[in-house]
Amino acid sequence: MKISLVTWLGNGNYGTALQSYALYQKLKLLGYDISFLPYFDRHFRLKSILKGILAVVGILQRRDKKKFEKTKALKKLYAFQKEKYEISHIYFLKQYKRLLNKTDVFVTGSDQIWNAWYSFNPFYFLDFAKNKKRIAYASSIGTNDFPEKYKGEIKKLLSRFSHIGVREQAAVKAVFTLLNRDDIQQVLDPTFLLGPHEWNELTKEADVELRLPSKYILCYLIGNNPHYTGQLLNLAKGYGIKDIIIIPAVENKSFKIPDSIVYDAAGPKEFVYLIQHAALVCTDSFHATAISINLSINFVEFLRFKDTDKESQNSRIHDILNHYDLRSRIYSANNEEEWLKEIDYMPVQAALAEDRIKSVNFLIDSIEH
Repeated sequence: MKISLVTWLGNGNYGTALQSYALYQKLKLLGYDISFLPYFDRHFRLKSILKGILAVVGILQRRDKKKFEKTKALKKLYAFQKEKYEISHIYFLKQYKRLLNKTDVFVTGSDQIWNAWYSFNPFYFLDFAKNKKRIAYASSIGTNDFPEKYKGEIKKLLSRFSHIGVREQAAVKAVFTLLNRDDIQQVLDPTFLLGPHEWNELTKEADVELRLPSKYILCYLIGNNPHYTGQLLNLAKGYGIKDIIIIPAVENKSFKIPDSIVYDAAGPKEFVYLIQHAALVCTDSFHATAISINLSINFVEFLRFKDTDKESQNSRIHDILNHYDLRSRIYSANNEEEWLKEIDYMPVQAALAEDRIKSVNFLIDSIEH
């Protein structure tokens, strides 16, 4: 069965790269013929046709490669995508017709592709799929609801999906309210579909160009919040760990603290490797949190937004921590005793194993029925 997968591949955000890899890899392991489908202009305006011509003669590929050569991290991301993915680019109407003819199922997910507060793009709601089967796996709206001005169009697009699995409980409620369908399911983020063994196989390929301390805090912070520095230093003091490795987020490139190691050459493989070998992960990233939980690594969560902000993305963090009874991992000056404790991962991994079975079954049943 041929599946075309629509999601963000990522241009530097590690979580985006890892969620796309995980869903792609899981579908391959399940035996499906799978390829990524990047955004294309289904109206095939002049700009799209010109890009197609540039692709045919190889200029577009050379330009894209040059864009990824700006840093070591981007070079590794480019190599990762070339090595791990089959990608179907669509520039011409003929290619589009061939895509529709050969694809059995279009799957969209995961990440915040349905966050219309950030960007509403009908493509990620599969507006181009004609009469083909549509499935959503772990699609996220990032917030608690869709913006009012897009609800009519989103309702029309989502009504054409045969199966809808979303990542957060808040999204279940939002989509149920919009469609009045009681079959909306919450499923795991794709990074959880791969167990520790599969991630270990990937990190064997990591190329970390620094000598790691025997014990270190890995810090990956997307938000640019001035209070993070003080909180991180307090963490290091509380845990008695002097070595801190910072992986700069593409959204927060300049974050550093005195005497820390800034490692700016991590690709997706190195990112997981550094989490895997950390004594503690300090993050405000959903996917760094998810990988830490999956690999049973101690972590402390910083909240990037105020919960009262209308466009806050904290709901996904609260959702995953509540689900696995890890609410105490959120940093607060008032709960130091809680986040200094080692995480007992036995009940977490038992619950995760059950969730993984349910989510894989949802994915298979959605595709096959």
